[in-house]
Amino acid sequence: MARHSKIITTIATGMMFALAPTLPTSIAAAQDQAERTPTHVEAPRYPRGAERRHIEGSVTITYSISADGAVLDAAVTAADPEGVFDRAGLAAVNNWTFEPHSEQTDGHVQQLQFALD
Repeated sequence: MARHSKIITTIATGMMFALAPTLPTSIAAAQDQAERTPTHVEAPRYPRGAERRHIEGSVTITYSISADGAVLDAAVTAADPEGVFDRAGLAAVNNWTFEPHSEQTDGHVQQLQFALD
């Protein structure tokens, strides 16, 4: 079973970004999904408009990881508020890389929390 943890990074401007992995939607999905070790994870940039208006929220992104470790087919599956953090979340996740694996793995889910101090 994959480890589930919460990682919080404070960005220089006093904004916080949290990675909170979510569980697969079924036990079968958890058993079929190989745990992939990240080699590069970058925090998304806090959108300027959201920062100016003091908007906080989250996006949930599903994605696949190719055998060579690149993120594929990233898509926002939930957002609160809608449309505010989608682009920043997708840009960050699409730049993540993982250790190579024998095959592509699908069904990865990541929730990104955007919060101001």
